Amino acid sequence: MAQGLSLLIQVVGMDGAEAVAAAMGPLDPGDVGTGPNILHYVWAVPVPQQNDPPGTTSVLLTTVYDEDFSSYIRDLVLANPPLFNQAAEVIVGLKDLIPVEDNLPAFIEFVRDHDLTQGGTLPFTQAYPYTVVQIQNCFSDS
Repeated sequence: MAQGLSLLIQVVGMDGAEAVAAAMGPLDPGDVGTGPNILHYVWAVPVPQQNDPPGTTSVLLTTVYDEDFSSYIRDLVLANPPLFNQAAEVIVGLKDLIPVEDNLPAFIEFVRDHDLTQGGTLPFTQAYPYTVVQIQNCFSDS
């Protein structure tokens, strides 16, 4: 069953599209398809808050996934540590967790603490009950 994550973070030293790009991390088009075999859509928008400290911009990063919350975060980080380490350089509260792959429990808790859904506890509607793995297995040649 899919779940949603709405991660509200603050990015240091940039605003607008630049803050969104930094929060998403640099994705090499050649890396697409090399990550974990899970449902993963992600998008981000700047959402400046009145209480943002000077020089920071709040960004809402939203995704849909079909694993257990902790497993999902772990699998994403381990599939592409450089992406998460580069993003952690500019996300308030993450610099001390670099390298992220060596600090997974603390990173997972950071994500859970900044997730507006608190780990997928809000109601979420899914049009089909299958995971990516189940769908791909229906089309496998074996």
